[in-house]
Amino acid sequence: MISEVESEIQDVIDDVENIVDQTATYQVSFVFDWNSTDFPNEYPSSAHFSPLVGWVHEKDHPFFDEGRLASNGIEEMAETGSTNSLIDELETLIDQNEGLATHTGSGLNSGVGTISIDIDVNSDFPAVSLATMLAPSPDWFVAAININLLDENNEFVLEKTIVGNVYDAGTEDGNTFSFNNEETQPQYPITRITQPPLGDGTNVKASLCTVTFTKQ
Repeated sequence: MISEVESEIQDVIDDVENIVDQTATYQVSFVFDWNSTDFPNEYPSSAHFSPLVGWVHEKDHPFFDEGRLASNGIEEMAETGSTNSLIDELETLIDQNEGLATHTGSGLNSGVGTISIDIDVNSDFPAVSLATMLAPSPDWFVAAININLLDENNEFVLEKTIVGNVYDAGTEDGNTFSFNNEETQPQYPITRITQPPLGDGTNVKASLCTVTFTKQ
């Protein structure tokens, strides 16, 4: 017969195991292959990516969604690579219990390479959105948006790989790789880029960016 103390100890162990089951740590790797051979159309000599920035949040959060107007923080990230305003906006949402934590990572000084970052998620906030400015460009960014790391059984996946899509923030004019263009008036919604010089009119090659989430 289990004693009362043993029963209480077992309850504590069960609680700890339950907490562990509801949390997970992932390494997120953005693998870029934006090169002049596969993307020869107007390929810039100074291709690079700004510091990675984003957050862990509730499922299906609309903050970065296509069809919405970009916030001031998204605009600054997409136009200049600055992360400060975007982090402030996300911290405000976290204070409203819509997210768990913000994250910033390194940038990349060429079009080819990898940016990796570690993140923690839990069952209340199992989704991730991360973005980086594609540069030089008017207001274009590469992002993994609303990636839910829970499977259909509400268990954290061991690994997930997705395409990092390229988006136009809708805040600055320009259709080639250039900075300091005229402000778009009126601002138009965030849209996925499919047109030249990056795309073929239908898609951008998936090889430009793949994003892998690996459970640690």
